[in-house]
Amino acid sequence: MKIPHLHKSLTVTLLPFAVNLILAGSLSSQPAPARPNFVRLVVPESDTVQASSGTYRLSAGTAPGNKLTINGSPLKVYPSGAAAGLLNLNVGENRFTLTATGPKGDSVSKSFLVVRAKPPETTPDSVLTIDTIMTEPSAELWLNEDDRLEVQFKGTPGGKASCDLGIPMTEIKPDYAHGLGGIYRGVYTVKDGDTLSSHPVRFRLESPSGAAVEASSKGAVTMRPGDFPYIGVTKGERPALSYGLGEDRLGGAKMSFINSGIRLAITGKHGNQYRVALSPGQEAWIAAANVDLIPRGARLPAALTENWTVYGDDKYDYVTVGIPLRLPYSSTTESDPSRIHIDLYGATSNTNWIIQQLTTREIRNVYYTEPSTGVFRITIELRHKQIWGYEIGYNPSGLVIKVRRQPEKLKIKALTFALDAGHGGENLGALGSTGALEKEINLAVVKELKALLEDRGARVILTRDSDADVTMADRVRKVVTSGADMLISIHSNSIGLTTNPENTRGTATFYKHICYRPLALAIVRSLLKTGLPLFGNVGSFNFSLNAPTELPNVLVEMAFVSNPLDEMNLTDPEFRHKIAERIIDGVEEFLASCDD
Repeated sequence: MKIPHLHKSLTVTLLPFAVNLILAGSLSSQPAPARPNFVRLVVPESDTVQASSGTYRLSAGTAPGNKLTINGSPLKVYPSGAAAGLLNLNVGENRFTLTATGPKGDSVSKSFLVVRAKPPETTPDSVLTIDTIMTEPSAELWLNEDDRLEVQFKGTPGGKASCDLGIPMTEIKPDYAHGLGGIYRGVYTVKDGDTLSSHPVRFRLESPSGAAVEASSKGAVTMRPGDFPYIGVTKGERPALSYGLGEDRLGGAKMSFINSGIRLAITGKHGNQYRVALSPGQEAWIAAANVDLIPRGARLPAALTENWTVYGDDKYDYVTVGIPLRLPYSSTTESDPSRIHIDLYGATSNTNWIIQQLTTREIRNVYYTEPSTGVFRITIELRHKQIWGYEIGYNPSGLVIKVRRQPEKLKIKALTFALDAGHGGENLGALGSTGALEKEINLAVVKELKALLEDRGARVILTRDSDADVTMADRVRKVVTSGADMLISIHSNSIGLTTNPENTRGTATFYKHICYRPLALAIVRSLLKTGLPLFGNVGSFNFSLNAPTELPNVLVEMAFVSNPLDEMNLTDPEFRHKIAERIIDGVEEFLASCDD
C-alpha cells in the first residue's frame, strides 16, 4: 500500500480488531515516517466464536512486507498484506495469537478464541434420562390421511421406549444413528378417523430395573384427516411456492412466485410452512405468513377454463384465459424452439376456441394440453430464439400472460439496463483479508458499468446508488416496474467458514431460468479475458434477483473477495474497470447472438 503525503495527520479506522493506523506527512521532500505496525483479524469476526466442525476459516492482514505468524507458525503474506488459511480445531477451546513482525523487528499481536462444540455423545448407562436434543417432532405438524408421523428421542441406551400415542419405538443400532447409542425411533401412518389436536408427544423410557423417566416433544401434532383440505388465499408481495421443506442460506428451492388472491388447497403443515395440493400426486409448500385461511365451505381451487384471446398492443403481446377462480401456477421455458409453458393447477379445459389476433409480433402460436389430472398446460411458441421476458397475473376475467417482445434494435444504445450493486448499508457482504468490503466493491463496479453504458447511449437504472441497505423486495419491485430490458446484479463471491480461502477463486455467472443462460454464458466467457479463472456458469440459482421472469437477468460474481489474489484484483480500480468493460463486451456478444 502506497502512503500519500498529507498536510495533516489522519486517523483511519479499520475493521474490528485492527489497530488504528495514524499517517503523518507533509508536502516536503522529506520521506514519510514508517507506518506503525498492525495486525488485522477479519475472519473470525469477533474475539470469541463458536464452531461445530473441525475447521474454521482464517482471513487476516498486516502491512505489506511484514511477516505474520499464528501461534508461532508462519503464514503466507501476499503483496497486499493479506493472509488466509484454515484453522484446525479440537473440541473445546482453541486459542490463537496472530503476530505481525515488521522489517525492523517490531511486532504486534492479536489473540482470539474459537470454541468447538462437543458433538453429541451416547448417554452414559449410569444416567437414566431423555435428552432434549434430537427429539422429534420438533415443529408443529398438521397431518393428513396416509401421512407418516416419525417420532424420535435420544436417551440412555438399553431401555424400553414408548410414547403416549401407542407408536412402537425401537432402539436403533449405532451404525445407523451416526454412531450414537440410545436413539429410539417409531413411525405411525395416519388413518382416516384419527383425531388429535395440538398434542405434544409424551415419551417414556424405562430401565431394566423398572425405573422410568418421561419427556415431551417440542412440536405438537394435529391429526384431523376429515378436516382437509383447508382453503387458503395467498397474500403479500410475490409469495413463493417451494418444492419442499429444505433450507439453506437462500431459502427453500422455489417452484414459482405467484400473485396474491390465489386460492390454495392446504393439506398439512410443518412448522411455519403449509403444504399445498396442486394436483393429484403433486404438492408444494408455502410460508404460512403468506396465506389467510378462509372459513370452511369455501369453493375448492378448481375451475373450468373458458375462451381465450391472443393479441398485441403497441408494446407487448398477451394471452388471456377466461377462468372464474385465481388458481396457482408455475412456468418453465424451452429454447430451440423457444417456448413458454405455464402449468395452471386445478384447471380443466372447457375451451372451445382460441382467438388469435394478427396483432401479435412475438407470439407465433398458442395451444394447451392436459399432461395429467388437474394440470392445464399453456404453451406459447415465440418467433425469436431468445425469450425477453413474460409476466403472469390475473385480472377480473381470468389469467393474463404478458409477453415481452424482442427489442427492435439489438444495440446497447437502444436498451435500458437495471444494475444492482449487492449488499449495502449495514449489510456489508463478504469481507476480504485486507478489510475490503464487498458492498463497496460492488457499488464501485456498478458505477463503472453505469458510466460505460451511458457513454454508449443506454439508459441505466440503479437499485442503489449509495451505501444503503435496500431490501430484496424493494430491489425486485424497482427492477420489474422500471421497464428495463435487462438486469445485471453485481456481487463479489466468498467461501464458507469451513473452507480454505486460498483454494477457491475465479469468476462466475448465475441464472435461474434456462432461457437466460445465453446471457450468463456470454458474460462469463468475456470475463475470462481478464485473466480470472473460471469458477462456473451456475443454473437454477435460487436468488431473489434471478427469480423474475419479466426480463433477462444475470448475477455476476466477479471474483472471490475471500481469496487474497482475487481480492487484490477487486480492490484495484484499473482491474474493476476491466471487469466492467468485459461485462459490457459479454452483453454485446449476447445481443449479437439474438436473431433478427
